[in-house]
Amino acid sequence: MGKWIFRGVMLIVVAFGAYAAYDYYRAGLHTRPDMPPGAFSISFATGMRAILVDVPNERDTRRYFGFPAEVPFYLEDTWSICSPPKMEETAEAEYFMSLRDFPGERFEVICRIQVEDETVVRGIITTVPKL
Repeated sequence: MGKWIFRGVMLIVVAFGAYAAYDYYRAGLHTRPDMPPGAFSISFATGMRAILVDVPNERDTRRYFGFPAEVPFYLEDTWSICSPPKMEETAEAEYFMSLRDFPGERFEVICRIQVEDETVVRGIITTVPKL
């Protein structure tokens, strides 16, 4: 009887470890670059992978939603650096938010990928309060 309990416990441990490894690779954490101090990362089911800098981490009180932009296939799984909009991007951000009039939704960051000398906008991230 003790042998079967041990086997059952080992099966649970192995299954948990396998799922943890699967989730780690699915989120792309094995390819995440070094992050600046104070930054945090989010990986969305849409494939958008974001490192947020210069914004507070409010995951305890707010839910983060990523809205990916269309990018070339080779950039879909690339980690993007996300920061508040620059002065020239503020009007575009305000226009996007005017299309989305949801209570408590807040525009957070624009995500960009640097490709050689060109910057590609990967998407945006908004937040809503956790209820």
